[in-house]
Amino acid sequence: MKLSLNTIYLGGVSLLFILSLIFTSLAIYEEYKDFENELQTFKQTYIKNKKQELGSTAFKVAKIIKTTPSYKKILNIILPTNLYVKIYKNKKLIYTHSKENPNSITLIFKQKDIKIILKEPLSDLTQLIKKKKELLIHKLIKIMLNFLTLSFIIYMFALWGFYLLNKFLKQEIALFVEFFKDAYQKHKYIKFKDIKIKEFLDIAIYVNKMLKELNKKNKELKELNLKLEEKVKEKTKKLQNLISSQEEFIKTAIHEINTPLAIILTSIDFLDKKDKNVSRIEAAVHMINNIYADLSFVLKYKHKNYPPQIINIKDVLIDRIQFFEMIAKAKKLKINTEIEDFNVFINKEELIRIIDNNISNAIKYSIPKSEIIITAKNNILSFSNKTTEIENINKLFEPFYKEKENSSGFGLGLYLVNEICKKYNIKVDILYKDNIITFKYIFKGNNENSFS
Repeated sequence: MKLSLNTIYLGGVSLLFILSLIFTSLAIYEEYKDFENELQTFKQTYIKNKKQELGSTAFKVAKIIKTTPSYKKILNIILPTNLYVKIYKNKKLIYTHSKENPNSITLIFKQKDIKIILKEPLSDLTQLIKKKKELLIHKLIKIMLNFLTLSFIIYMFALWGFYLLNKFLKQEIALFVEFFKDAYQKHKYIKFKDIKIKEFLDIAIYVNKMLKELNKKNKELKELNLKLEEKVKEKTKKLQNLISSQEEFIKTAIHEINTPLAIILTSIDFLDKKDKNVSRIEAAVHMINNIYADLSFVLKYKHKNYPPQIINIKDVLIDRIQFFEMIAKAKKLKINTEIEDFNVFINKEELIRIIDNNISNAIKYSIPKSEIIITAKNNILSFSNKTTEIENINKLFEPFYKEKENSSGFGLGLYLVNEICKKYNIKVDILYKDNIITFKYIFKGNNENSFS
């Protein structure tokens, strides 16, 4: 968060105001705490004095009971009307005076066979405390008003001081910004004579030093760039020639592979398919043919237009499964299918790349004597197989990524599949649980590049 001078100015003024309120509150709080302590001492002293008075009264009452037979008449006259008295003699109630008040000071006096209970109401104490509290409130209001008046005066002076300081700093900073603009745009050095603030002067000295060094480095960099540009152009030209040569070589190699591969595939049809060696050769040739198709597709993909069309997925899927069945049998794998009719709007060659790469990977990484399950229904195409533990499932669609360094292949198959899926808005889900991996391709949507 960047702070402006206005923000700092308002923050300082607000802080001052808050501090004034805090100091006022603390003063009131301290005064109130002193009052509480004073009130507590007053209550204790009042109760102590009252108990002494009650003790003296009890002693007189006991003396009257012992010396005067008509003690009840005398007690009725001398005892205050608000004083509650209960007298027991030999544990027998012999006299009561007035009504008991629950909020009272109690004294129990015992002398031989006489027990006297005296209770005097605390109404006088309550009235005294009420008067003291009223005095406290007046005192606190006066303190608060004094503090607020003083705070307001200080606040106004601070407000004016902050305003003047803010105005001065803004002018200096505006001037300093202009210096920086000239230094940045025109490479001019800052003039020290126009700077009024010492700290800004220190900054200007270092800016000028930095500018001098930058100008020097800039000159060196321009000279170096000219040399580098010439070298980069030379290296780029060589690299482009090398890439062109490599592409031409791969194109030629693929073209040269095509003819003998076709001859081998045709010749295998005339051999005994029941012979295990012939079956293995046929499976190997099919694998080479699939790699050839991938390389050919990679070379043509960015340069060739692949127009989409409505295709029944069942027809293409069954044809590709039949192509890979020989390879699966050679690896002791079984392909189970559950295929329903549904149409997709995609180029056929791109759909074949999706199917072939998933079946090829399933065969390549499946545990021997396990099964590969291929389903196509409800606009979802899925491939499942049991495999060894996968460490980085999120990297499977990255180009040239291989789960194990010594595994076969180029690591481009699933990358191509992912690129095709992005093109046609096909949603891809990968599920992995208990060493069973499932690739789901969901064809749906309303535009022409998705399921139709």
